Amino acid sequence: MGGLLPMVTATRLFAETGAIRPYETDDSTLHLWHLDEAGPPFRDEGRRPFALRGLLNRAEAGEPSLAGMGESVTFHRNAGGARGTREFKGGILLAMPRLAAGSEDRVPDDFGVMGDDGAFTYEALVKFDLLPAESGTVALGVITMDGEQEERCFNFRVEKGGFLAFIPLASRGGALAAIPASGPHAIERGPWFHVAVTYDGNEGAPNNLTLYWTRLDSGETEAHLIGRGSMENDLPARTGDFAIGNEARSEFGIGEAEPFDGWIDEVRISSVARSPNDFLLTPPEKRGAREVPGGSSGADGQPQIRLTGLRMDGEPWNAGEPGVVLPPGPHRLDFDFEVRQSGQRALEVLTRMKGGDERWRDNSPGMVMVCEVLDREESVLSVVQFPLSGASRGWRTTLEDSQLVLRNEPLQVPDGGTALRLTLSSGADDTTGVVVCDDLRVLYRRPDGRAEELWGNSGFSEGERLDEPDGVPKGWSRSGSAPTIGRLVTMGDNPSLALIDGDQAASGAWSRTEPLPDFPVGGVTLLLQWREVYNVIGGNIRRVTFPRVPAGEYAFEVAASTVDDVPLTDHFLFPVRIRTPFWSRPWFWALVVALVATSIAVGVIGDLRRRAERRLAALEIKNALASDRARIARDMHDDLGTRITLMTMNAALAQRAQQNDPPQVVRHLGNLSRSARELVESMESLVWSVDPANDSLDQFAERVTRMVEEVFQDSGVRATVDVPLVLPDWPLKAAARHHLVFAVKEALHNVLRHAGPCDATLSLKLSGSHLMVEIEDRGVGFDPSVDGRGNGLGNLKHRLERIGGTCIIESGHGRGTKVSMGCPLAELLRNPDDAK
Repeated sequence: MGGLLPMVTATRLFAETGAIRPYETDDSTLHLWHLDEAGPPFRDEGRRPFALRGLLNRAEAGEPSLAGMGESVTFHRNAGGARGTREFKGGILLAMPRLAAGSEDRVPDDFGVMGDDGAFTYEALVKFDLLPAESGTVALGVITMDGEQEERCFNFRVEKGGFLAFIPLASRGGALAAIPASGPHAIERGPWFHVAVTYDGNEGAPNNLTLYWTRLDSGETEAHLIGRGSMENDLPARTGDFAIGNEARSEFGIGEAEPFDGWIDEVRISSVARSPNDFLLTPPEKRGAREVPGGSSGADGQPQIRLTGLRMDGEPWNAGEPGVVLPPGPHRLDFDFEVRQSGQRALEVLTRMKGGDERWRDNSPGMVMVCEVLDREESVLSVVQFPLSGASRGWRTTLEDSQLVLRNEPLQVPDGGTALRLTLSSGADDTTGVVVCDDLRVLYRRPDGRAEELWGNSGFSEGERLDEPDGVPKGWSRSGSAPTIGRLVTMGDNPSLALIDGDQAASGAWSRTEPLPDFPVGGVTLLLQWREVYNVIGGNIRRVTFPRVPAGEYAFEVAASTVDDVPLTDHFLFPVRIRTPFWSRPWFWALVVALVATSIAVGVIGDLRRRAERRLAALEIKNALASDRARIARDMHDDLGTRITLMTMNAALAQRAQQNDPPQVVRHLGNLSRSARELVESMESLVWSVDPANDSLDQFAERVTRMVEEVFQDSGVRATVDVPLVLPDWPLKAAARHHLVFAVKEALHNVLRHAGPCDATLSLKLSGSHLMVEIEDRGVGFDPSVDGRGNGLGNLKHRLERIGGTCIIESGHGRGTKVSMGCPLAELLRNPDDAK
């Protein structure tokens, strides 16, 4: 203790006696504005000097600064307009004399905001007159290059919610960190703070961005790190509208609406990522070291992989070395692991459970929507994760100018599933960013074709304190090491579920469990639907989940490789053993031997039976092939032969008319062209029907969907298709597929020829043990008892009867027509057992 006190005293003396002094230019200083002038222009002492000439909207120079730092500029005055609206005109220090909607306020191409390798440091001294939550604006701009359209480069600012943020507007990613609310660097009015963001030029690497927030009277002599982030690419080489203390867009009239409510001084832009001891807090003689890009890593930039956490059935489990032994299962296992790498090569990370689930899975850091199907004992039957990483399609700069975008995902419910648990999770602790979810729905298509919604309170309109960030929608609960990361935000009429995570040492989640109805044997596929917007910044730590791992010997395996044709760079194995249950005792094995002997006897008998069944099946296949050949020959004779005859006849008539009746030549040639097109369509249908690659149920669905588009193209019929997202890959009998396709085609052509301009719908569904195809139009209709004697309707019923199906036609004048075709799956499938 005797040696510590003098060091602390000297440290504080450095800050409190005015030892902090303005910067002097070094080799890495691109721009340095002391802002000591009484008004513009403000002189730039950097290597690429550019004087700032636009002090607008009542921003004022010559304001007091930190002792020894000269003067500063204040931005908490404004030129009018309501705070938080586009009309607000806050103070701004612009590079050019005035704002413009074009390129007049853009800095020149050689202005310089980064080094040759893309690295940079942006920093300033700031003091608050209004705290962010009191400002009434979306954000408080510190340093920005945010112009119109292609001039948008970056925003370095303080968010209203209490975050320091760097937003690359022309690249994916960014950095977001919670500003300290307590401790020596707590935000408050009055004191001066040093804020900085650095980028090491290592494109795509985790943690290539660093955020610093340091209270200058705290006694620290190094910048205080509050968070990290990542950019996928360097900032663009183009320039934009450069400003201090606000954003500089004139587009849409929102260029001056994010002023810094306080004072700014000593703004510096560097061409390197400066280390924590390379700022004005550190005595000049101790400055100069550079931070190693990317953190710790293996030799030659190879990744390092290490396990950071293990959870069994949702509870933390102490992982020992060289592995872990768990009680008898099955168990859900969650592995958290870290991948560190230096160098500029991007990483691909794969995981698997060796000895169990042998499939390699892609793994990326970020937030996630987790869907867990539970059984009656609330054990997890299956887990599906939908990643939320990077920026969504609707994300722009902030939640205020972003849009929710609809997302649909299939969700398989296995046999025995009785409940569904959905969790919106911020992922591993070091993940940061924002995600918003609204209109969350789970849809089930019943056997009768009706859609049933299984998820209550989908719009989050029921609950407590829904107009407050700490409100709770009905049925939902917060969890995680920092539950307050889960918030409610308003992006429309109703509240939305949100995760706003700026803490790299904590995580949070929203969760809800909903019972499921009794589903048919074999499980079902549901549709999970929600609207989302997010900007998520993943860190080094990743998470992977394995549900219901039974007893046995396993190894959690991670393989990390580069994606630039460099061989595998790192590999990780973590042994896991789940103990076998008590029944592995001698008496149990004696019983097993007896059961095995009985099973062998049953197996021998069953094998003889299966051989007989295979011989019978081979005979059936031969008969089916002979029937197919006869059908194909008949189709070629009846359909293709007739069309070729028509083409020959029309060609002859055209040749004869050329001499005797020239005006008729055009009509005969038109008939010839139409017959040729019909011949091509018939050939295409015939080739499709005999191609074995198209024998499956999902290929049949794809064919009829494409057929709807082809038949009604450029017609007055507005057609829609209702086909399940996922269909079983069941093989169909060739003859059944043939008749069913041609029946659908004939019904569609009937709509085109007779219904007139109208709306039409084709729906395909599995209803119990039947496949149902319904074609319904809202056209002129007809009276089946009077008008229904044509060959077309008779052919439809005849085709369905030949494959054991039925065809029901319902119509009436002015009521449209509905054709319902159904066929038992046992008659359609080559292996009827597939449908059981």
